[in-house]
Amino acid sequence: MHSYLDHILESFYAATNWNVENQYANLTASSRELLDFSLPSGFILNVSALSSPASASSYSVKNLSGIVDGAISYFYCAPNNLLLSNRLSTDDVDLTKVLCGYRLLKTPESPEDPTYREVWLGGKRVDSKNTLLYGKLYMPNNTLEAMYIRQMSPTDLVVISAVSDARLRNGGTMMTQIQKNTGKWCSEFIYSTDEALLGLRGLYNFGFDSKLSDPSSQSFLSAGGEIYYGVFNKAAGVSTGLRYTTSSAYVNTPMTMTVTLNPIMGQLSATYAVKSTTNTTFASRLDFNAFSYESDLTLGCELWKRSPANPTATEADVANPPRQSQASILPHEYLQTRQTEGATKTKDPEPIKRTFVDEAVWKARVSTSSPTIRLLWEGRIKAFLFSFGTEIDVRPGQGVKTFGLELQYAS
Repeated sequence: MHSYLDHILESFYAATNWNVENQYANLTASSRELLDFSLPSGFILNVSALSSPASASSYSVKNLSGIVDGAISYFYCAPNNLLLSNRLSTDDVDLTKVLCGYRLLKTPESPEDPTYREVWLGGKRVDSKNTLLYGKLYMPNNTLEAMYIRQMSPTDLVVISAVSDARLRNGGTMMTQIQKNTGKWCSEFIYSTDEALLGLRGLYNFGFDSKLSDPSSQSFLSAGGEIYYGVFNKAAGVSTGLRYTTSSAYVNTPMTMTVTLNPIMGQLSATYAVKSTTNTTFASRLDFNAFSYESDLTLGCELWKRSPANPTATEADVANPPRQSQASILPHEYLQTRQTEGATKTKDPEPIKRTFVDEAVWKARVSTSSPTIRLLWEGRIKAFLFSFGTEIDVRPGQGVKTFGLELQYAS
């Protein structure tokens, strides 16, 4: 289940047209949500609210083995209409937006013209940069987290995050990320005060054209890599990866395949995730180390429970919507030219209404390197979102290793 912070970040990125899936750090996000999902520990209660158009707050209480702790979070966003565009209300929110699952990756798009965001009043620019501020205080440990996000332009973003904790060396750490996303490629420079770490990431997309193709029916290949170097400990790291994805929901089966390589550690990882039906998704990952010859196979799946909102509707209505006409997917300039010549633009078909309502999702995960089965059940009860998970050891004489329940309410 996404935390309230995750929802605020997704709302901010969506309102500012920033595609986080175009970053190298999210190369394996589709399979990771199915193979590495976390389980709640103990009992957790989260209550959140949008207190004003520009601010929000969240409160969390956790009970684990009789030890109670909590946290208080605050958010501030400018301009103040960004959070209102995707307000979270747990009693009617679409569960696919708040429950972690397979990601249907969006086709990268070219950023908008910066002049479209300019606001002039009396001969002076009065528009402000899109900004998000976040702070979280953990109690009773008095650990403080902070984050500052500012979009300098449609292609440039700055993220500064920090942690203050007396248990950390030097009392805390801070990290700065400078990102540039043009749609075709994305680069990211990283600096962390921990070991004076310097990092560079990059991702480049092949095989798509955002101007001449229908973005909803494309497949494309992404290639990227990252390199790190710690100034203080003189340690370096490097990795590279490929991702092939089909983003169509009706032309063919949505799937994502990735291959990543860490040559220094000799680690090779290959993943495959496919949305076989509208209700089921399967994922697998094979890890192999060239130095130790150790390998691991991980399998995961998710199954959605949906009830028909319209008794006369069928699954085919959702799985096979009508394709767009050719005229509706041509460039705007070409359409204007055709209209000038006397051609008539074909009207887009009416969008298919959602005829099924999501109620819950079940997840399962097994691995050849671990004798445990991880199970997770998430859904909604009244106005609360719930997440119940357990990990079971299948060896003789063993049993349930851990279980937990998390409840979330937001308005």
